[in-house]
Amino acid sequence: MEETTPRASEPLHHIVAATDFSGPAAAGVTWARAIARSHGATLHLAHAVYQIDPALLQEGGDHPLMGISEEARLAATRRLDDEVKGLAAEGIEATGRADFGQPSDVILRAARDLEADLVVLATRGLGGLRHLLLGSTAETVVRKCRVPVLAVRTADGTAALRPVRRVLLPTDFSVDAGEALEAAIRIFQLGPEATIHLLHVVHLPPEYEVYRADGLSGMSEGLAQRAIEVAREDLGRAAAQLRKRGLSVETEVRVGEPALVILERATELGVDLIAMGTHGAGAIERLFLGTVARRVVQHASGPVLTVRHGSVSD
Repeated sequence: MEETTPRASEPLHHIVAATDFSGPAAAGVTWARAIARSHGATLHLAHAVYQIDPALLQEGGDHPLMGISEEARLAATRRLDDEVKGLAAEGIEATGRADFGQPSDVILRAARDLEADLVVLATRGLGGLRHLLLGSTAETVVRKCRVPVLAVRTADGTAALRPVRRVLLPTDFSVDAGEALEAAIRIFQLGPEATIHLLHVVHLPPEYEVYRADGLSGMSEGLAQRAIEVAREDLGRAAAQLRKRGLSVETEVRVGEPALVILERATELGVDLIAMGTHGAGAIERLFLGTVARRVVQHASGPVLTVRHGSVSD
């Protein structure tokens, strides 16, 4: 894990929380509210409003649907105003904005315009075809956002809010992995009471498994063993640096499919948070970009903090 520029002591100033007013979205806002309170940050609620394309309506005359989009935006604004007032009553500075556009575009635009330090969203929103935060929206935001993204997945709309004391950090020793850790330390103000579980997953290309059937199992097993040895050495060095900063660190090397191993270990260890980069290093970049990060965000039972390269040090 390469050296990064720590900003652990710098508080967050602006947090964007996406909402579609559903129960799961409220869980995401609950996490955002707790983080904003701990940092004294301003919480910005962002809501996307679907805009009816006039070109789809009949030409000529006033169509009864022409004003629906604006009415929807005004209704959303009123709901946001109510939520902002509730946050203010809790002592949290907050704003609300309801913009026309695709949810991912609205969220990314808000993060950019407000110079946000963090984006928080739920990975389940309104059901059926009306969903706003499930699947593609969260994936797009995770992939494109230039600041850390905290994805909160809930099955029943409950917040499952808890102190973050045990963090699983999947690492390929890239800059991204280091930045994910720095972001977790900063956002959740991690100290000596926290435990960082560094996990490296050795993943052999599928074609090496084919060699087993050809009687060349020694080749794949030897390669895996060497990769494990190297990873243990690298993890040891990374852990030593973190312990110098007063953090409690555990290390582990596993062999398998990265996303599956990450999800399994998160459950078995009972971690409070998974923190990971969305890009990897060198030849395995394709494993982390898209596939691994997306699957972890989709299926993790708890919150996942993702960091795109440059979002911490920029």
